[in-house]
Amino acid sequence: MSTYVGIDVGSEEHAVYGIEKEEDDPAYKTTITNDKGGFEKLEELLWKHSTSSIHLGLEATGNYWKPVFNHLMELKEKLDLTLSLINPNEIHQFKKMDLSRVKTDSADARAIGRYVLRFKPKSTPRTNERLRSLRKLCRYRASRVEEKTRLIQQLDDLLVGVFPEYSDCFGKLSAVSSLAVLTKYPGPEEIAKLDVDGLASLRYGKINHKLGEQKAKKLIELASNTVGEGYGPEIEITIKHLAEQITVVKREVENLNERIKKSFREIAPNKLESVDGIGPVNGATMTTEIWDINRFATATKLNGYVGAYPELSESGNYKNPHPDMTKKGNPRLKRAVFTSTMSAVNCNPVIREHYEKQRAKGKDRMVAIGSCMRKLVHIIYGILTSGEEFDPNYEDKRKETDEDKERARKPQSGCYPEDERSSELSPENNGGKKIPNYQLAGGET
Repeated sequence: MSTYVGIDVGSEEHAVYGIEKEEDDPAYKTTITNDKGGFEKLEELLWKHSTSSIHLGLEATGNYWKPVFNHLMELKEKLDLTLSLINPNEIHQFKKMDLSRVKTDSADARAIGRYVLRFKPKSTPRTNERLRSLRKLCRYRASRVEEKTRLIQQLDDLLVGVFPEYSDCFGKLSAVSSLAVLTKYPGPEEIAKLDVDGLASLRYGKINHKLGEQKAKKLIELASNTVGEGYGPEIEITIKHLAEQITVVKREVENLNERIKKSFREIAPNKLESVDGIGPVNGATMTTEIWDINRFATATKLNGYVGAYPELSESGNYKNPHPDMTKKGNPRLKRAVFTSTMSAVNCNPVIREHYEKQRAKGKDRMVAIGSCMRKLVHIIYGILTSGEEFDPNYEDKRKETDEDKERARKPQSGCYPEDERSSELSPENNGGKKIPNYQLAGGET
C-alpha cells in the first residue's frame, strides 16, 4: 500500500503527516527541525515506512522549502519516492473545498497529504542550480530597475517645484549629462550664478563629453528666469543626493545587464534572442521564469501563466464593455513580455503587422498592445518547444504547405492512371460509362 505524506514547511520547523487512505487516524505525524538533525529524523521515518511506495508533497512557500526539498531529492535514489512541489494556492483552495477551517501546521500537513492522495500530482524534477541562480540575478536586477524608477520620480517631483523649465534642456531627466549638472550644481540658483564658458566645459560620461556652449547658454537663461518656488539649502542637498544615487544605480543596472547576458548565453542558450524585440536580459528573464516549457501543454496555457489576457467582469445587468488586462499571472514574466512587445511593435515585422491590423479594426492602442503580447507569447512558445530560430515568414510558409497538402488530398476529376484502364473502374470496362468521382474517392455509392 502506498503512503502519502504532506509536509507543511516553516522557518524553523516542518510538520509531517503521513496517510495510507482517507481517514482520521494517520499512519504517522510529527514535526522536524529545519536542520541536519531534523532531516535525518525525516529520513529515518521514511525508511521505516519504505515497504511500500511513498508519494510526498510539500508547498513552495517562500524559500523555506528548498533545503528539505534538496535533501529529499537525494533520497530518491535510495527510496521508492515520488516528490511533488505544490502551489500553496492549490492547497488553500483544496481546504476551502473540504470546508476545513482549522489553521495549524499539522492540519495544513494533513491537507497536503490528502491532496496528494486524491490528485496524485506529478513528480517535480531536480532544478538546475545555475539556472536558479540566474533567476535570482534577474529578479535582483528588476528590483534595482524599480529603485532607479522610484529615485527618478522623486527627483522629478522636486524639480517640478523649484525648476520646472529644467526638462526643456534634456531629453531624459536620467541622462548622464543631466545627472552630471545636478550633481555639481543642484538647483537653479547655483546654475544662474555660472558663466556660459564655465558650464559649457562641464565633463560627463565615460569618454568625458563636454556639455557644450549651446546647452549651457540655454540652461543658464532658464535658471535665471525660472518660475519655480523659492527653496533652502536642504533642497539642494536632496537634489544632489538623488542625482548621485541615480548615477550609481544606473551603473549597477548596466553591470548586471552584462553579467546576465554572459550567464544566459553560457547556461541556457536558446533561440529567444532571434526574435526581434527580445534582448538578452528579457530572454534570460523569460527563460528562468518559464523554467520548463513542458509544464505548459499549449501556448494558451503559457499565456495564462504570463497573464496577457483581458479579464471580463459581468454579473446580472452589469456589463463591462472595456475589460482590463488581468492582474493575474507572473508579474516578472509579464513585464518582460510587455517591454519586449513595445520594442517588437517597432522592429518586428510580424508583431508590427499584427499591431497595425488591430488598430485598423478600431482597437485602442493598449488593447492592440495586449493582443500583440499574446501573439508574442505564441511565438515564444513555438521557439522554446521547437528549438528553432524565429522566422518572420513562418506563417506564410505554413499556409503554402497546408495548401499543397490540401491539393494533394483532393481527387483530380478526369484523371485515370494507365493501369486503371484494365481495371473494373475504367470506362472501357464499364460500357463506356464513367464512374463518378465521389466513388473513386471512396464516397458512398
